[in-house]
Amino acid sequence: MLSHHDRQELDKIERWFELTEPALAARLRSGRPARPPLRRLAVILSLDITAGLFMLLGMVTNSPALLLVGMITVTTAVIVHLSRFGRG
Repeated sequence: MLSHHDRQELDKIERWFELTEPALAARLRSGRPARPPLRRLAVILSLDITAGLFMLLGMVTNSPALLLVGMITVTTAVIVHLSRFGRG
């Protein structure tokens, strides 16, 4: 349980936060996470699709070069996905 002084300090911080970042404070109050920017979502989806296409094309044509490019693209996609979860 918080002391009276701690509650007062938290109230001050809350008021300051609501004055400086009202949109973020409202999102936090409602409990909804912020939506990712549309451009970032488009980059992630296009990276996933490109990786899948390279891997599929490499398997169909039996091309080691396309498979390698597909593996590199998949690795990049995994890193992007993990960095996205790391911020949340």
